[in-house]
Amino acid sequence: MAWDDTWENIYQEKEWGKYPPEELVRFMMRNYKGKQAKVLDLGCGTGAATWFIAREGFIAYGIDGSETAIQKAKQRFQEENLKGEFLVGDFTKLDYPDNFFDCIVDISSLQHNSPENMKLVLEEVNRVLKPEGKIFSMMANQNSILNQDVNIHSERYIHRVTKEEVNNLFSKFSNLIIDESSRTDNSNRINHFLIQAQK
Repeated sequence: MAWDDTWENIYQEKEWGKYPPEELVRFMMRNYKGKQAKVLDLGCGTGAATWFIAREGFIAYGIDGSETAIQKAKQRFQEENLKGEFLVGDFTKLDYPDNFFDCIVDISSLQHNSPENMKLVLEEVNRVLKPEGKIFSMMANQNSILNQDVNIHSERYIHRVTKEEVNNLFSKFSNLIIDESSRTDNSNRINHFLIQAQK
């Protein structure tokens, strides 16, 4: 199982972001604007990315291991009259049929797993994606400098990947593109690999 119960406590105690990252917006608009794509937000948390996906008219699905996070996401969707399907579940055993999604997005959730579980998750991603379906993933890389006072970014919870690891993890996919983004936030330097790949 890829789920760490600590995250349930975090979602109970902390208010999470409400809006998606700019990188996701760019990816979705470049690849799916005007299309009826079925999109899974992997590790959706309280639904910031799922919210954007639904508002733009895509068919939105979200999965997370935290019941609290899923409840908050469902509540927001209900309050804003948005359509989406949410599931409490384990990433390593996605409860969806083969060839189901046009697109899967991972906004820094995969990085909170061990390398072994990352491989299992990506095998499942490959299974549930339609042929030629795409994955977009944001993963902290080895150049990130994270303030240990911010417990959510402590070494216990985050695995910072190298480009070699990304190439290995996504070896079963085609058309792999690895870009980078960098920003600072409260003394943290957050460097992400922006990963795109296709089944």
